[in-house]
Amino acid sequence: MALAIALVYFVALIIVASLYTRKKVKTAADFADAGGQMGWVLVTFAFVLAPLGSGHTMSLWEASTGPLGASAAMWGIGAGAIFLPLAMLWFGPWMHESGCKTVPQIIEKIYGKKLGFLHACVQTMTWTGIGASETIATGTAIYGLSGGKIPFQPWCILIGFCLIVCYVLFGGLLQMAWLNIINSIVMIIGSYTALFLLGGYLAANLGGWGYVKDFYEGLGTVGKLTQLNLGNQGVWFNIILPVIILHSTAGGVAQVMMQPFFGAKDSQSCRKGVFLGAGINFMSCVPWVCMGLIGMTIPSVVSAGGSNIGKLVVPLLAQEALPAPIVGLLMIALLCATLSTGGGIVLANANVVTTDIIKGALFPNMKDKTEMNLMKVMIIVCAVLLVIPALTVPVVMPVFLWVFSFGMPVFVVFIIGLHWKINRTAAWVTIVVAFIVDLIWTFVPSVANSMPAPFNVNMYAVLLVSIVFGVVLTAILPGKPGLRRQVRMDARAAKARANA
Repeated sequence: MALAIALVYFVALIIVASLYTRKKVKTAADFADAGGQMGWVLVTFAFVLAPLGSGHTMSLWEASTGPLGASAAMWGIGAGAIFLPLAMLWFGPWMHESGCKTVPQIIEKIYGKKLGFLHACVQTMTWTGIGASETIATGTAIYGLSGGKIPFQPWCILIGFCLIVCYVLFGGLLQMAWLNIINSIVMIIGSYTALFLLGGYLAANLGGWGYVKDFYEGLGTVGKLTQLNLGNQGVWFNIILPVIILHSTAGGVAQVMMQPFFGAKDSQSCRKGVFLGAGINFMSCVPWVCMGLIGMTIPSVVSAGGSNIGKLVVPLLAQEALPAPIVGLLMIALLCATLSTGGGIVLANANVVTTDIIKGALFPNMKDKTEMNLMKVMIIVCAVLLVIPALTVPVVMPVFLWVFSFGMPVFVVFIIGLHWKINRTAAWVTIVVAFIVDLIWTFVPSVANSMPAPFNVNMYAVLLVSIVFGVVLTAILPGKPGLRRQVRMDARAAKARANA
């Protein structure tokens, strides 16, 4: 019943959104970036769920079942309180004001076609890894909605694939923006309602919230219930700093994160919804972490989850403790998060592959209708590429740490080339060296393990290399002023000529 309700909800919602956007989406530009006509409400909701997905839900409840406990919520808090304001107040408007349509085009504008092409290829491959996580989380929600009757692999994953495709296939960015408005509301209501009713279940069956505290005290791990736990170095180096650094760097040059800003009608539309967006993103993670901690205290839930308890603890807890309609509402809330990010990823990847790789590198004279149709085909292709790793990836959180690191050196040279100085050799060397370090730290554990903390973790090593090489090489090599510096210099020169 819960699965049927969820499917009817999403099918009806997608059909309505598709019918609405069909009259407005006539060109490839309309499909990819809503023709650059989105106001602040659509921009805010198109963006606010982009960094959310499994990163704020499944990966956090999975992390909460381990040593981090409630401190895993710092991931979502860091994203909402730091990354969203940075993106909406600065990074997004910079993208919009560039006059480009994709992030690789901006890199090309600064450093040339080859580096733009490299970023297009690499970000498509790396965000496929993130998309696999969204597909896993979507499959988990389907599993919960079915009451465990539909096998998690492959059928729940495949149903998730179909929903992700339909989320953006018919109307592109505009469709996603309208769906996100409704789904943001449903996501918050569903998750907090479930958490509230879990309190009633605990009171009626296990003596209340004190049971949870007593359980962890009995294990000697009551510290897992401390949300901030700021004295724990693991919280800082495994949660707080990674979410700030990875989102702000890799997210700052990722098409999936930045694409709503390309669709804004002006820079003010990028900025106006910052408090609304940050609040939604901030609030969204807390219920899932709490439910993960609660679920691990109930023996029947842990036994049912077996080796997959980390992934399945919340849907299994919902089946155990909540009435069927609330289970359906909770899993719909999870789907709202994962489908928005999963759909955003396949749309962004399809946009980059079509615009920057196929059209940009092979068929520059491609007709508009052909481009839009090709983008829709590529949405399906990119979604298929998410399914393959989703059927085999054992855990979610490590995927984020590895693939996000590939965006860090690109962000460093992007900021340098935008605001300081442009030297192509410095940019190329920085990116290539950082990519090599990321691969070595990931696939040659002996090298990483020989380094002092925190540089035994790939993202810290990549960040250090990116900053050192980027700054030093740019400083010692000749170059022309950064792109925004050039604009300001040209404006001052024009003003001087006008006053002469």
